Amino acid sequence: MNGDMIGRVIKGRYKLIDERGRGSFATVYIVRDLGDNRIYALKVMHLELSGDGELLARFQREAHILLNLSDSHIVRIFDYGNDNNMHYIVMDYIDGQNLKYYMINQGPMDPLRAINYARQIAEGLDSAYKQGVVHRDIKPQNILINSKDNVKITDFGLARAQDTVTLTHTNVFMGTAYYISPEQAENGRLADTRSDLYSVATVLFEMLAGQPPYEGETAVDIVIKHLNEKVPSILRLRPDLPPEMDTFMQKALAKSPANRFATPQDFIAALEQLIQLLPTASHPPDKSIEGPKPPPLPPPSKEGRVVVIASGHTIPLHGDKMVVGRQDPTLGIYPEINLADKTVGRRHAYLRNQQGAYTVEDLNALNKTRLNGVTLTPHEERTLKDGDILRFGSVEVRFELR
Repeated sequence: MNGDMIGRVIKGRYKLIDERGRGSFATVYIVRDLGDNRIYALKVMHLELSGDGELLARFQREAHILLNLSDSHIVRIFDYGNDNNMHYIVMDYIDGQNLKYYMINQGPMDPLRAINYARQIAEGLDSAYKQGVVHRDIKPQNILINSKDNVKITDFGLARAQDTVTLTHTNVFMGTAYYISPEQAENGRLADTRSDLYSVATVLFEMLAGQPPYEGETAVDIVIKHLNEKVPSILRLRPDLPPEMDTFMQKALAKSPANRFATPQDFIAALEQLIQLLPTASHPPDKSIEGPKPPPLPPPSKEGRVVVIASGHTIPLHGDKMVVGRQDPTLGIYPEINLADKTVGRRHAYLRNQQGAYTVEDLNALNKTRLNGVTLTPHEERTLKDGDILRFGSVEVRFELR
């Protein structure tokens, strides 16, 4: 799968208009349904993997499970099938980013926000639990946050219903090491809803602390810690949290499933009790210290702008965070810096202004962002200086301070 797929029509109906993300197993595209003109996300299994019976069964199982799940916190499926050995699933298009993106870019979260996300995840898992479905791969990368701050759980590729024969050997490692429960690491067949809730707790821990509860140099190191090390105190990393948060984590991350919250509703009830212990608006402890306010910083003496080298068109940089991209009224995308070139992604990069200091951040665009000829790592901010040359797709611009 590559950029040549853009413009292709799947099953005579779904036209691929942009690539949203790609992994080792499948690629997700934004598509337009030529029948009703609606926008969807379409997940296509990599063609070279279609001959792998186990992976194909996993892909098909995801479609079957999602067809039977209906919840506002689970990505909906509308269609699935096979077009010339190209296996696809048509799903909701979610306008937003995955939870990992916010964790990387914003660091430890406000407790109310973090608990709200965890609660929404648990609510989605409650619907799965009532249908006898275990997700088995809850991690920030599989949690989408839409533009209204609503959670959508995706990627049920490792999910298994109670009446589904498992497709993996007993001791094959499933899931992601940072978020996997002890019993799932030992034997994937043992995973149930309490295993999913353990994973939600690890995600909540990372949202609050800025790091997962267990870390190591290899996946094996991390798994061994899940199995053997005591649950770390989150208050050591976030002393502004109430002591009851530690109590919650000790139960939610207990080694034995029997000692954890038994159902998603039990987990949600415990989160609601924690919310009652938090102030209406939580802040890091140092911000609550009273004292004289420092004088306001003087306005920057120079303002940033970018000049499109090919045309000489000048675009002033107004605002704290500006999206560089390509306008698409159909999708409702109107970037502050509109570069009308098909090689530019709809949301290609951010340009930020922090009190006169400008930075650029690539948003994992298909045609990467370059700074002075160097390809940028996605979601990593780089400082800009006067005269720097930026390349978004095929469009080169010069950053200037004037």
